[in-house]
Amino acid sequence: MSDLRYPQINLESKNELAKRISDRYLPYSESLKLINDCLENLDHYWYDSRASEPEKEKFVRSARGKPLAELLKRINLAVLAPYDRLVPDFIFGGLSYRNHVQAAANLLGFQKKRTLLKLDISRFFERIGDGRIFHFFNKKCGCSVRASRLLSKICCVPKGPKGSGEVSKTLARGFATSPRLAVWANLDIFLKIDLTVHKMLRGHDPRLVVFVDDIGISASRVEMSKMQEVKEKVIDILQNYDPNQTLPVNQDKTKVIPFQKIPEHLGIKLGRNKLSPGKKTQLRMKNVSLLLGEAKSKKERDRLMIKKQAYRQYKRQLSSVNIPK
Repeated sequence: MSDLRYPQINLESKNELAKRISDRYLPYSESLKLINDCLENLDHYWYDSRASEPEKEKFVRSARGKPLAELLKRINLAVLAPYDRLVPDFIFGGLSYRNHVQAAANLLGFQKKRTLLKLDISRFFERIGDGRIFHFFNKKCGCSVRASRLLSKICCVPKGPKGSGEVSKTLARGFATSPRLAVWANLDIFLKIDLTVHKMLRGHDPRLVVFVDDIGISASRVEMSKMQEVKEKVIDILQNYDPNQTLPVNQDKTKVIPFQKIPEHLGIKLGRNKLSPGKKTQLRMKNVSLLLGEAKSKKERDRLMIKKQAYRQYKRQLSSVNIPK
């Protein structure tokens, strides 16, 4: 039986999936051909991106320029995106109209003298196996076994570098469907964290933000020792709450910081009633200005000016976001 907190996708077969993703630009018959083509040539339709970090066991997969990219895009938009409204308000990233700026603003809260707890889930996508994705579609969303196997096959790839011969499969970091599936596949864990945070920090205006694999928690007028307790409890939930899904954190990126020190989260500095670009963004902005002064050709100046204007627009976006008062 499907869970009403989850999308009621209810797909029974490949044919129903073809109907769901079809439109006037790609009618049903062509959608079915696309699915069959991708299933037959799946291993040839994706590759490891240069953005991969093998030393960190992070592999970014890409289907750009391949038929699989079109199929993933359509599944993401037609099957998954319509249910974004069901996702709790504290979850951002990979969802319609929920970006990292809104996530950072949410941490400012209403009450001041805040402290930030930030955690980073280690190799998040690589820890979500194809069995987890199958379970999501089959047990949570009411899809048949056949349809669930089909969807998990399309959205997951063998673990490790392509061609390694690894048998086990995980959610493909970089595929269009992955951010939403990562959220849904771990929703119960995130809900448990939300419940625990609000219980432990009751009376301190607690705020929780989950942005893909980054978790931010802020509270007002709270002792550092209390935030340390919250940290240990959240880590325990991530690693032990669901025996079928362990999510270890990166200890080097797990920190408790008072707002007085102007902490950064999601690349944004959190101040008192304001957001500002983080250190990396500020450095890039400075470099663009320096290069602009040294540019010799009009083409180069125009390219750098576009970048500079984009950074200016980003700063305006940060300064104009609705901050709780």
